[in-house]
Amino acid sequence: MNAFDAAEKNGRAANLAKELEVLFNSKNESPSKDTTSIPATFLRVTVAL
Repeated sequence: MNAFDAAEKNGRAANLAKELEVLFNSKNESPSKDTTSIPATFLRVTVAL
């Protein structure tokens, strides 16, 4: 199950989004605000616009 689907059912989607943003920002090692660099051995990225 998608984490956001599960969080939405419990009314916690906004909390999950905020926690992921904090995690993302803490792991981003890029010196530029316009670039993302997160070292990982495995990374799956899903982007929805």
